Parts: sequence; structure tokens; C-alpha cells
Amino acid sequence: MKLVNYKTNLPLNYYQTDIQIEIPEDFKLKPMRAFWVSNVVNIDLPKVTDPNYKNKIKEMFETAKAYNINTIFFQVRTTNDAFYRSKLNPYSRFLTGKEGVAPEFDVLAYVLEEAKKYNIEVHAWCNPYRVSMKTPLTKSEYLAECDDLNFAKIHPEFTVTDKNGLIILNPAKKEVKEFIKQSMLEILENYDVAGIHFDDYFYPYAGLSDTDNDLADFEARTDKTIDLDQFRRNQITEVIKDMHDLIKTNYPTKKFGVSPFGIWKNKPNDPRGSNTDIKCSQSYDNQYADSYEWVKNGYIDYIIPQLYWDFAHPIAPYGDLLEWWVELCKDTNVDLYIGHGAYRLGSEGGYENKYEVVNQLKFANQHETVKGNCFFTYKTFIEEGPTRPGMDLVKQLLNGKKV
Repeated sequence: MKLVNYKTNLPLNYYQTDIQIEIPEDFKLKPMRAFWVSNVVNIDLPKVTDPNYKNKIKEMFETAKAYNINTIFFQVRTTNDAFYRSKLNPYSRFLTGKEGVAPEFDVLAYVLEEAKKYNIEVHAWCNPYRVSMKTPLTKSEYLAECDDLNFAKIHPEFTVTDKNGLIILNPAKKEVKEFIKQSMLEILENYDVAGIHFDDYFYPYAGLSDTDNDLADFEARTDKTIDLDQFRRNQITEVIKDMHDLIKTNYPTKKFGVSPFGIWKNKPNDPRGSNTDIKCSQSYDNQYADSYEWVKNGYIDYIIPQLYWDFAHPIAPYGDLLEWWVELCKDTNVDLYIGHGAYRLGSEGGYENKYEVVNQLKFANQHETVKGNCFFTYKTFIEEGPTRPGMDLVKQLLNGKKV
């Protein structure tokens, strides 16, 4: 099927070409079908103080079963905290309402217990660096309100802020790197999760503050030949590589993967980059996430690029990005799963077309290199509203019906 614009009926071509995108009529179901469960600011689930919390967990698994989903990326570390029993991190404010307050039961253990009944894999989704969401409080005010177990409160000298006041652990500090790695190993030691999953928040999207940053660490670097950007990339890559090595050494059956921002670099900036406009944000320069290197060097077991753009996007079309990631992961040991922005269904642009995500799935899964699909975010599966028509089609497709 040759793809045309939902509104204009004009051909949808690859970016800046006259080559029309073609989508196969048939859909190839892949081994991994997943959704993310976002616990930060209670996007997908309420606090555990909700009397229906356990029922909502059961509903989550029933929903997964109904959509033929076999994997869940359950967020257990949102803001330097824990949705599990930890000696290193306090219980999350998004779990109990107040950081450090213990729930009446072990939530992650309960999720894993339920998962076994449905034969669903659960990966522990962790944000490695974020300490706060955007807050009107100063850093000292915010940290003062944190639980005494919070690593950032104990060591404010190991934190930095972005231009919006969001607090993160300083990726350049060796103590931060060690703390992150030990936090991940603690999860694997105590819980039978399928693996550890990092999201796209490394250095912050907004950029670091002009006054509270890592410049002193950069000035103290041993290798004076590298610039600030490469210095920062090195900090992130070191943790990624070490985390992978630690997991493979201590828990060889467990997986380690990352879901980066979907654009590594644009071709106008680097011939190895994707066929996207020079104006597009690049994770290589903004989050200092060198996903290209991680894949080529085998520092991760799988990657889930967040390809939340649509086929008709004017400067970063889904089709061009999908093809780029396929080429990157081809003939490597890194499994490629595609991150789909199902939450955008019904919104302005290409996602007004209820077939947008279905078309993405058909297009992606024609490639042997693509091993699975992951949807952001879980609430999209249960909400009524503008996403519903598209999600009903996704449900049919994943269950083997012709769409």
C-alpha cells in the first residue's frame, strides 16, 4: 500500500525525496510486545493509598492480555527514589504521597507476582539521574523536604540543576556513577525482574544551569584533548558500559536496555545520521547520549528508540527514522524494539489519522531487524477519548485480525 497524506491525499514520501513510502498489507507479529507504565507524577497509576490500587494492577495485566502484550516496563525509579524496598533509595512520593513513607505492601513484589500469572515479563524502568521534577523551590529548599535516605539530600554537592531548576545527579561525579550502579544491582539482587531499563533522561533536555553545573569537573578532567560535549558523553557512556558489564557478570540472564530520544544525529551534521532536518534536536548533543556507540560496541542488550513522530512530520518523518534505526542495529547483537507514541493518537497532525500507529507497526515489522514494539504509555490503552479509535485498531492488529 502506497502511503498518502490523511488530509490531502497527496503521496507521503521519504524526507526530501520523491520516493513514496509503501506499507505492507500484512502485519508480522514480533516476539516482544510491550507498554511503559509511567509512575512519575502518577501518569498511569495512582498512589498506593488508593484503595483500588491492587485492582488497578490486576486491570493492567488484564489489559496487557487483551492487547496480546507480553512485556511491561514498570517504572520503579522516578526521582532518585524507589517503588520497591531499598536500603539506598527512599520510597517515592508518587507511591505513598510523601517521600520515604513505606507502603503497606511491597508494590514491585506484588507486580511481579501478578505478572507470573499472566506469563508477562516485567523490566525495572529506572531514571538514573533525575532528582526532582520542575519545582518552584530552590535546590536547598527541595532537598530539605526530601527523605533523609535520599542520596541527593545526603550529598547535595553531587547534584546540578538545569535551566528550569530541575535537579539531577551530576553525571560527572564518580560517586554518582557508583551509586547508580549499586542501586540497579540492588533491584536485581532482590527482585526477579527481567532486566534494567533506562529511559531518555541523561543530561537534561533544557541544558544545565549557567551557575550550577559540571564545569568544574570538566576543568579537572585528565584528558585535556576532549571538549565539554565529549566529556559529558564519556560520563554517560561509562555508566552504560559499566552497567552492562556488571549485569552480564552478576546476572547473565538479565537484560539491560535503553529507550533514547529517537534522533541520534541529523545527516546534515553527520553523514552517519538520520535523514532528518538540521533543525531537529539531537540526543548526541543535547542529552549527550551516544546511542550509536552503545549499539555498535554492544554496551546494551536492546534499544527502544522513542519514534514518536508521524509519517507526515515535516522535518522528522517516522519512516526515515525507522529505516535509520534498522540500519544501525542490523548485524549487531543489540535487539531493536520500536517505541511508538500511541498517546499522540487523535492529536493534531499525522496522528489525527486513526490508522497512524497501525501503519507504523506494519511498516516497522516488515524488517527482520525489528524484534518488537513498545507503546507509550499504559493509560492510552484504557482511556476513552481521542486515542480510542486508533487503539481499538492496534488491539485488533496485535490479536491477529486484519486491519
